[in-house]
Amino acid sequence: MNDKEFIKNEKVPMTKEEIRYVTMGYLDITSKKNILDVGSGTGTISIEALMQNPNILVTAIENDDKAYATTLMNIESFEQRYGNIQNRIKLLKEKAPCELDVEFDAVFIGGSKGNVKEIIDWAGNLLEKNGTMVLNFITLENFYDTLKAIEENQNLTDIKGCQLSVNKLENLARYKYLKPLNPVFVISCKKI
Repeated sequence: MNDKEFIKNEKVPMTKEEIRYVTMGYLDITSKKNILDVGSGTGTISIEALMQNPNILVTAIENDDKAYATTLMNIESFEQRYGNIQNRIKLLKEKAPCELDVEFDAVFIGGSKGNVKEIIDWAGNLLEKNGTMVLNFITLENFYDTLKAIEENQNLTDIKGCQLSVNKLENLARYKYLKPLNPVFVISCKKI
C-alpha cells in the first residue's frame, strides 16, 4: 500500500512502504492467522497485514501517546474506507513486555525502547511452535543486540536478515533525483 494512504505524525516513525513489502514477505503474512505488532508506531504494519490477509487477527501494542493516537486514527480511517478492520485488531496502550494470554503465529517488533533482549525473550514465549518473528531496526546497536539475543535464546532458530537502503524518485526543479531514506535492518527467526 502506498504511504499516502496513511495518516502521519512527524513525531512518530513510520515503516515505509518498501520496507513493509519485505517485512510482510519475511512474516509470510498471507499464511498467518494471529500476529502481534510490538511498537505499532503509525500502525502501518498492522494495517498492511489486515489488508493483505482478510482472515488475520492483529494485536498491536504501543505505549507512546502520539503513536497510539496515530495508530488509532489509521485504524478508524481504514475502517471507514475499506471496512473489516476494527473487528480484527486489538490496540493496547501498553509497554512491552506486558501480560497477554494468547499465542501468535507471527510477531513483528518495530520498537524496543532499548529493551530488545527482554522483548525478544517475551515475544518468543508468545510464539507458537514454528512461528515467525520479524524485527526492524535502524541502529547498529539494535541490530547487534537483536542478533545476540536471538542466538542466546534456545527456542529461536533460522536467523535471516538483510539491510535495506531505499532511494525514492523525487522532483528537484526540472530534474529527477533519488532521495535516500534511512537504511533499515530486517531480521527474522523461527520458534522451534
